[in-house]
Amino acid sequence: MERPKQAEHRRGLLIKLLSREKEFIRHQAHIAGLTVSEYIRRCALNRPIRSQVNRDVAAELSKLFGLQKHLLMEIKSLPNEEELRRELNSTLSAIHTALATFNKNTAERT
Repeated sequence: MERPKQAEHRRGLLIKLLSREKEFIRHQAHIAGLTVSEYIRRCALNRPIRSQVNRDVAAELSKLFGLQKHLLMEIKSLPNEEELRRELNSTLSAIHTALATFNKNTAERT
């Protein structure tokens, strides 16, 4: 989330970096889904940086969790319902555990 625009004029800051340092900072900012300025600002001010990849992973796990729950409802009256139900419940449990672990690890980093 970007900072709100302020009435105060923003001032630039010139810093000298090696090419590999500059590319590393650009890459890290890209991963976090931030501009280079916002990334450096957050680093310098010790503000949390949440990776866009982390948000994407959490969203995908949540979608898979929902899909598994939906499939559990759709298997009623199938000949091998019990076996399918066990397998889906096992997968649902694994996704739930992965999502809980992911959320816990993400919260610990911020």
